[in-house]
This record gives sequence, structure tokens and C-alpha cells, in this order.
Amino acid sequence: MTDTRKDGGENGSPEQALGGQRNGSATGREGADDAFGKLLELVRSVQNGMQNIDDTHGLSGSQLWALWQISARPGLRVSQLASALHIKPSTASNLLDKLELRQLVRRERRDVDNRVVRLHLTDKGVEVVKDIPGPLQGRLRGALARMPQPLLGNLRHGMASLLELMGESTRHRAVQSKA
Repeated sequence: MTDTRKDGGENGSPEQALGGQRNGSATGREGADDAFGKLLELVRSVQNGMQNIDDTHGLSGSQLWALWQISARPGLRVSQLASALHIKPSTASNLLDKLELRQLVRRERRDVDNRVVRLHLTDKGVEVVKDIPGPLQGRLRGALARMPQPLLGNLRHGMASLLELMGESTRHRAVQSKA
């Protein structure tokens, strides 16, 4: 039988009390709080980067991301854009309304039944996209691309697990399945 100490660990070093983890890793509530802090730091970093771009063009980050997606895949359908942005098709449609008002996007219906809407950038939209960094050029995407594959795989798995625990992964799958 092991002797449990008042601090929650068993006999031995602090590393043993933390399940053999080193370098300041924590378990339980401390680990959750640290991870939450790191996520907030990451979100703030991304928001600050987007804010700099937003200020230049007067567009939201979501609008800029939609423009980039359409530029990368001309003729994209609304449902495909919604899936790429991780939003509902109705939200994508509202976002497109705003971009259309600014004459950055045009919707085309070429099919016989006119139900399928294809998205294209206007000349003005193309000019805006030239000024924004694509996702592969962004700091976050660049950092992810430089991560060792095993670490990146662990990150993806961890984020997928977190989203599932929050009930978001099933919502996202439902949005994607409608696309």
C-alpha cells in the first residue's frame, strides 16, 4: 500500500507526485487552468493579428477569411464555404450579403434549377485578397507547419477531444454533413 501525502502525491519526488511529468507540467485543476491560459494567449495573438488586417480594410476577420477561401476556390458553393469557415450555411449567407454589398463577392446561379449558388470574387475583392496574408503565410499556420509531426498529431487529437467534450465536434460534423 502506498503512503499518500497531504499534497496529493505519493512517497517520492514532486515529479512522482505529478505522475512522472517534469518541466512544470501540472495535473488536474492546475493543468486545466494552465491550458486555458495558453488557449486564451493563442486566441489573443490570432485576434491581434487579424485586428491589424481588419483596421486596414475595414472588414471583420470572418469576412477576410471568407474572401480568402473564395479566392482559393473560385466557384465555391455557400455550403462549402460554411464548412470551411466552421459556421452554419445561414451564417455564411449573412456574411456573404455584407461582402456583396461592398461589391467584393458575386453569387452566380448557372445550374438549370438555380438552387446552386457559386461564389466568385469581384475585381475589387481580388484586390483586397492581394493585401491579406493567406492562411499559409499567417504566423499561426506557419508555426503549425513547422511543428514536428508527432507533436502536431498530439495537438490535433487534443483539440478534437476538447471540442468533443464541449459538444462542438458533433455540431461541426452536422454542419459539414449538410454541406
